[in-house]
Amino acid sequence: MDPLTPESAIGFDFGYEVWDTGNTDFNVIGITLGGRFVDQRSGFGGYATLPMSYLSLDGNFFPPIDVNESSLLLGNIEGGAMFTKWFNPDVAMIFHGGIALPTADDEDILFGLQDLANSPRYGEFVLRDPNTTWLRLGLSPMGRSGTFVWRADVGIDLAINDDNDNAFQYSPVLHLSVGGGVDLGNAILQAELVNLLLDNPQGDDSSSTLSLGARFGAGRATPGLALILPLGFDGDSDNMEFAIAASITARL
Repeated sequence: MDPLTPESAIGFDFGYEVWDTGNTDFNVIGITLGGRFVDQRSGFGGYATLPMSYLSLDGNFFPPIDVNESSLLLGNIEGGAMFTKWFNPDVAMIFHGGIALPTADDEDILFGLQDLANSPRYGEFVLRDPNTTWLRLGLSPMGRSGTFVWRADVGIDLAINDDNDNAFQYSPVLHLSVGGGVDLGNAILQAELVNLLLDNPQGDDSSSTLSLGARFGAGRATPGLALILPLGFDGDSDNMEFAIAASITARL
């Protein structure tokens, strides 16, 4: 789900996807570096996200062409502002707005596949869309009741400019995600459902990811592990069986 929280922190996410591509050797890794700063007195702050994709392809993925290539691709760098409002000590709301710049690599032979590396943070789908600048708006209520913790993300991504061919254009992108878990003290067991609705020339398209994982307490650093399953995907995405994600967040 959305990485923004009421605390200042830096984070690193790594997701390895397992694909069923027959005799083709296809490896997909999503990497995200991010950070946020929040002034605890005013609630105002800012954030930045740097997404990357590692793709390795050896085989006949584009019939009848055989490809033997590997690439580390930069995505769309995002920066923005955020505001945290506390309603009581256990419930908060985060408002955020940002701009994703058109920095995604678009000259590499594999650039058209980098959006496949989105599943570890599927709500940030547009951060791997080449040749497009995005306005990203959202809000996230979150809180706890006893040992139960919960969160929801609601957002819309709007293409400010889109230089892709019509067949690859989609805007707006709507996302609604919900998650919850149980705080055991040294670990939080959690489940998250991330839902996207894309508006494209062929019609609306919706898909989701379900993650089951745990986050562990280790002082100011909290590592996490998760199993991610694709739901409702069409076309080539049916070939992705699951993804394994690892992350670490350090509070500042």
